[in-house]
Amino acid sequence: MAASSPPAGHPPLPASDVVVVGVGARAPSGLTALQVTMSVRALKMDPRESHLIDRHGEPMVMCRLPSIGDEVMGVDRFVALGGPALTQAAFAWLAAERRNGRTARPLPVLVALPSRRRPGLDARLEQHLLRGLEARSQVPIDHARSGLIFGCRGGGVEAFRLAIERLRAGEHDAVAVGGVDSWFDPDALEWLDRELRLHSMQTENGFIPGEGAGFSLLTSRRSAASLPRLAQILGAGVASEPRPYGSDEPCLGEGITAAVKRAVAPVGARARRIPWVMTDVVNERHRVDEWSYVMARAFEAFSPDVIHDQPLLKTGDLGAASAAVLLAIAAMRWQTGCAAADCALIGAHSEGPERGALLASRDPTP
Repeated sequence: MAASSPPAGHPPLPASDVVVVGVGARAPSGLTALQVTMSVRALKMDPRESHLIDRHGEPMVMCRLPSIGDEVMGVDRFVALGGPALTQAAFAWLAAERRNGRTARPLPVLVALPSRRRPGLDARLEQHLLRGLEARSQVPIDHARSGLIFGCRGGGVEAFRLAIERLRAGEHDAVAVGGVDSWFDPDALEWLDRELRLHSMQTENGFIPGEGAGFSLLTSRRSAASLPRLAQILGAGVASEPRPYGSDEPCLGEGITAAVKRAVAPVGARARRIPWVMTDVVNERHRVDEWSYVMARAFEAFSPDVIHDQPLLKTGDLGAASAAVLLAIAAMRWQTGCAAADCALIGAHSEGPERGALLASRDPTP
């Protein structure tokens, strides 16, 4: 059941000035945020062989949407993933605009994408993604105030941090924030295979690649008016890991620890311990180790019986879409009464040095 009151001995959640009034998601396990959430809860996963061959001569396996043809790659695939998720997230806002007799105002959109260092990344994303998303979603986009963040998983949290900053500064009434990613690219999969990171019978310490998109529509509490408040954002923290995977020296989780501490600072780690975390950890050994350092270094931030959820074990790794999809899952679980707790910390670790943490909760106001 959803947590209807704070854990014993904990103060109630503060009412944040940044709220989530719409979410959308698209992943191999579902075509809407609700479908993705329920499929993950049901432990449903459907990896499929592709026409691409690994170094052992076997078909590469990944989680990908069967509704998108295998011939669709690059920016076209990103648009096919992201457009419907953006439509879902903006639906309530645009419907309210129409009910009030107003022409829908263009929305600023911040989108997290893979690092430019990723092999096979389509260079056309920078010029064509936003226009493609606008055409596919039918959501009017304010291109002058929109942006792309090429920061992989940690960049997903950076997109939220920027949106929160703009909303609190009064620059926007609403901002659509999300991430889109797909590992379905020959160069990207060949790189993972070469680095022994594709999970298989021969490579236990690897992950199953996935693809997906997630979007949330954020507004100030004042601008939310009669819109449904699906969740609220309490804090966001980003930091750089000085020794990411591949460095000569071992990673001690310094970057993600700093990001977590910044995210929980607004509610106070000692006053309000976190009972639920959702991370992008998919059981690669170095990512498991890095998060374990956080639990040790920032132990005061977490409840003794903290629950660690790893939804990407059922969707496949979602790369830059991870943070946005995890937030959508948390919001849907609060709305459907199956959340593990009344607040959740989302943790994201990029392929490079970018690290991010996002603290969200159910909305505490009636």
